[in-house]
Amino acid sequence: MLSISCLLLDFKFLLFFRAFESFGIYFVIIISVAKNIASFIVILFIILVSFAHAFYILLKPRLQFNLNEPTNNDDPNNPWSLTDRFNQIEDGIITSNTLFVQKPDTNTNMFAGYYTALFSMYLYLTGIIYFSFES
Repeated sequence: MLSISCLLLDFKFLLFFRAFESFGIYFVIIISVAKNIASFIVILFIILVSFAHAFYILLKPRLQFNLNEPTNNDDPNNPWSLTDRFNQIEDGIITSNTLFVQKPDTNTNMFAGYYTALFSMYLYLTGIIYFSFES
């Protein structure tokens, strides 16, 4: 509460500068720009929510899963199916024996929940991608 009240107090202090002509011009510019981009922000938010909903429906796990216990099912969106697996090498040949499996966390499949799908779409929009793709 203290930090919010200090922030609002700083805004109120800035508004006192409207009385001076040299500062008042900047306030008029900021308010006019905010009015002009308001419709763009609303449309961008609707597009963001639409993509998050579409990817949530498409990529959510179909079967129940537990992040603490490995589950072997045919669901391609199960976080246990999306983690890295490390195989054994014998005489220079990669075998099919899996030695290690990385434990998934809540960010392994960010489309398992709607709120994380929204966050994932926000990260895509800003260009921050935490997913790694195998070559």
